[in-house]
Amino acid sequence: MKPFGVLCPIVTPCNRAGEIDFDGLVSVTQYMLDHGCAGIFVAGSTGRGPWFSLDTKIKICRRVRDQVGEKVPVFAGCAGSGLVDMLENAKAMKDAGSDVIVLTAPGYFNYSQSEIESIFLQFADQSQLPVLMYDIPVFAGIKLSTDVVSRLANHENIIGLKDSSADYDRFLEIISLLKDHSDFHLFQGKENLLGQSIERGASGLVVSLLHINPKPYVDLYKAASSGDQTRANELQTTIVGMMDIVVKSFERRPEISTLFHLFNVILKQRGICENIVLEHEGPCPDWIEIEAKKAMQIT
Repeated sequence: MKPFGVLCPIVTPCNRAGEIDFDGLVSVTQYMLDHGCAGIFVAGSTGRGPWFSLDTKIKICRRVRDQVGEKVPVFAGCAGSGLVDMLENAKAMKDAGSDVIVLTAPGYFNYSQSEIESIFLQFADQSQLPVLMYDIPVFAGIKLSTDVVSRLANHENIIGLKDSSADYDRFLEIISLLKDHSDFHLFQGKENLLGQSIERGASGLVVSLLHINPKPYVDLYKAASSGDQTRANELQTTIVGMMDIVVKSFERRPEISTLFHLFNVILKQRGICENIVLEHEGPCPDWIEIEAKKAMQIT
């Protein structure tokens, strides 16, 4: 696997009507860079990529590109409901300054493994940028099989996979299958599996809880990749403490807005941006604010 580090899937600061707060976007981006993130991922799940219009996502990508310059690569989501839509989104993100396109299974319909493989191959053939596959079954409705991942990894334009399936056995199987792919990036996307995944050879991590505090995640990558297992285990315990708060919050309130409310409290408390929640998500429940402040105390 090709080492990378921490890729941050940034939130999208905006007002409650969804109008982008570009000063806030710059602030979040710089905050993550200052804490050692090796790349910025716009218009992903954490950034509400499927919510915003293509025109808005173009503006987001351009502003982030302007902010990071050539210091780190910019990854951009291209989620869509079909191949044509996805390719149009990908071209727009390329023109807006993205370095890598992040590809998820198309939404709405159910697909077989062979159908998804065909769609991904057609996309990779036509994409003008390198492609990072993003396997997130909870949103996409399908989990890529190890055989499909292994075959797709041989495509010259597919450079990696972000695995958010939470299936660690499959993750290890992919590492074994792709052990000779020295230019392939394999990212772990689940907070509770980070340390062990990096120790086993993962390229890095891509997780939303970086917005609580990016430092332990960056430090964990450094410790685990350098073989400092004791320090890595300590940092993994810290991260699990953050994740426990989030998991328990979802158990109490399963809507995705629970996560955005948590992040919103934290980012505002830290003076990074003013708002990331939308009008339909309502006011922040008092108990979420309390839980967010507890998460901030975990270091």
